[in-house]
Amino acid sequence: MCIYTGKVLRTIDAIRLKDKTYLMRLGPQVYVDPCDDKSILGRYINDPRNDLLRNVFFDKRPDEQCAYVIAKRDISAGEEIFADYGRWYWLQKTPSRLEKIST
Repeated sequence: MCIYTGKVLRTIDAIRLKDKTYLMRLGPQVYVDPCDDKSILGRYINDPRNDLLRNVFFDKRPDEQCAYVIAKRDISAGEEIFADYGRWYWLQKTPSRLEKIST
């Protein structure tokens, strides 16, 4: 579908990033961060946190400094693209409580 790429970083530089929102580890000492490049379509993929909704996966290729976004099935025009970010992405996030909506 597309390629997930960006600024190539080594581990020490990836750790120092303030904003790791788009950071992807491809392999040992190889990270990419498309944070500053809005033309990289892979950065708009979301994680639904539900295996049944995921319709693409990342084929990580550290030697090529990118990950290919591969469809798991046919995807309709206008359909949102969902992939698994991996558990490490979610472990670094601070849990927050949703506020109750008053009716």
